[in-house]
Amino acid sequence: MSIIVKPQNPLRGRARGIGLAELLIGLAVGSLIVAGALTVFAKISFSGLENVRMVRLTEQLRTNLGVIRRDLQRAGYVDAWETGVATEISHLKLAEMGVFGTVSLGGTCADGDGDGANECDCISYSYDRDRDFVQDPDEIFAFRLNGTEIERDTLDATCAGGAGWQAVTDDEVNIEVLTFELDPGSTITELDDGVGNDDGICESGEVCLARRKINVVLEGSLAADSDFTVRLRDDIKVKNDHYYTMP
Repeated sequence: MSIIVKPQNPLRGRARGIGLAELLIGLAVGSLIVAGALTVFAKISFSGLENVRMVRLTEQLRTNLGVIRRDLQRAGYVDAWETGVATEISHLKLAEMGVFGTVSLGGTCADGDGDGANECDCISYSYDRDRDFVQDPDEIFAFRLNGTEIERDTLDATCAGGAGWQAVTDDEVNIEVLTFELDPGSTITELDDGVGNDDGICESGEVCLARRKINVVLEGSLAADSDFTVRLRDDIKVKNDHYYTMP
């Protein structure tokens, strides 16, 4: 008689299901992992949205500042050299250069940074657009801050008011700060033309030359979220020097 011995299953007596306590612990750990992943994802998504908003706001303000820069650089332009004569001071159209070269600050002004020069929320200027040496009403321009908008006037513009003001910003952006300042480093000197004492100091009756730089500060926020604020500053060199006879 033969005896058959069946091999023992090594897992027999060991295989069992997951207990309730183990299941609950596993669910808790899994929930913590998922919650952490969702938190990280939310932060990344929110950060990305913030960056998009900040970039959009910055680009909007840079565009507005670019418009102001390009126009202010033209301030004082007049084709002042008389045809067929030497380029001497005596042949300059000083009267026309004096009229077109004037740059005025106005509106609300204050020396907020203590450098001795006022920062104003409006600037007016002119240039001879049609090159006829006559300052027409539509050749006087101005920029100003009105509420939360930047406005430009192209019709006999003065900082005191008047008609013709049009917004150059859109509804997506609120402008909170717009200031113009004549840089304290701008220079006014007497020209050595044989008139007066030629001491370099600009005095009454003498022909003077002004080289000017305008400091512009622009700050704005998104209309949909005022927490996003961008502040820009630009130092604009007026390309056309101001020649005039000191009153």
